[in-house]
Amino acid sequence: MDRAAARYFAGGAACLLIFVLMALGVTSIWNVVAFDQAFAGWVASWRNPALTDVMLAITSLGDGAYLKPMGVLVVIALAMQRAWRPAAATATAFLLLPLLVNLIKSGTARTRPTIDLYAGADGFSFPSGHAANATLIYGALAVLVFRSLTGPKRWIATAALALLALLIAASRVYVGAHWPSDALAGLALGGLLLAGLASVLAHPSHPPATPRTTHLLLACFALTAPLYAWYALPFAHTFYEALS
Repeated sequence: MDRAAARYFAGGAACLLIFVLMALGVTSIWNVVAFDQAFAGWVASWRNPALTDVMLAITSLGDGAYLKPMGVLVVIALAMQRAWRPAAATATAFLLLPLLVNLIKSGTARTRPTIDLYAGADGFSFPSGHAANATLIYGALAVLVFRSLTGPKRWIATAALALLALLIAASRVYVGAHWPSDALAGLALGGLLLAGLASVLAHPSHPPATPRTTHLLLACFALTAPLYAWYALPFAHTFYEALS
């Protein structure tokens, strides 16, 4: 096993450990409720109108309505470069994760902090789909950025995408949609699939995305993210009852 593969394996193992730990808490093996209530209460103490607008805008960037088109763009970009295996692996991971999230939600049937939020499988809380899907999709984009760009922009863009996934997870707790353990489990589950996907995207036999392709993906994100957040904000204000 080379160093890169070892890093992906270690990252995936760490994510799996965190997810299992949170899952054991949800199934009452340990007292996750005390942790969740204490941390959620601390987060609630920070709520104010200005920060709420910021958090609602951030949480909207984890919506399926925004992430799905971004995921499609990433797959198309890989396919246009004839990177068939990475494109297929990326599409498979993007399609598999929501199915896993819904399956786990149905199995645990954990109630959300805001009980009336969503319906069906999405009405359950564990794990956070927003956090999981944001980690995988923005993480995949970060891997492409890191492999194809150089200099400060490589590090800035990669760090910004990683930070966005973390902020989306935090925003789910802030808006009352998830318990902290749900958000952590979502990050871990998305990270687990990302570790496997990254091992494919970064394999030496697969050429990285060209800088032009990566710049195009980043431009699409930079142009559409603020527009979608602005469009979604009025709806988000009425939807997340915990903030009213």
